[in-house]
Amino acid sequence: MKLYTSYWAQVRNFPTNLVGLNTTVWPPKYRPLGRDNRGVLVLNCNPLIPGRECDYLCRGKCDPPHPQDCAFLQTYRKQLDKIDFNEFYSYMQKLSEKHDNADFAFIVFEPPTRECSERTQIQAWLQDNGVEVEEWEK
Repeated sequence: MKLYTSYWAQVRNFPTNLVGLNTTVWPPKYRPLGRDNRGVLVLNCNPLIPGRECDYLCRGKCDPPHPQDCAFLQTYRKQLDKIDFNEFYSYMQKLSEKHDNADFAFIVFEPPTRECSERTQIQAWLQDNGVEVEEWEK
C-alpha cells in the first residue's frame, strides 16, 4: 500500500487502483463521493477532515503569508496528533485489502504549488510516524 497526497482537480486522472480519501469538510459538487463512471472510488477519511476547532480559522487569504504561522494549520496538526496512528494505519491496511490492495491518495483542495494547505500537515504527520508519502502525479 502506497500513500499519496493529491487534490480534487487530479481525481479525474486517478487510475482505478488508487482510492481517493477526502480530507475536506465538503467534497466539491462536481465530484461527489463514491465511484465515478470510470470506477475510481473516493471515500471520506473522517479522522483527517478538519474538526470544529478548525472552523473559521482559515479565511482563504493566506494571511499570515507563511504556513508555519497559520492558526488553521497549527490547529489542524494538533487534531492529527490526537489520532492513534497505529490504529489509523491498521485501518488503512485493512481498507487497502478490502479494495484489492489499492493505494490511497489523501485529497485536499489546493494544488501542490500552494503551501498553505492541509497537505503539508498530512505529509508531515505521516512522515513523523515513519510512513512514506509523496504527491501523486499522473
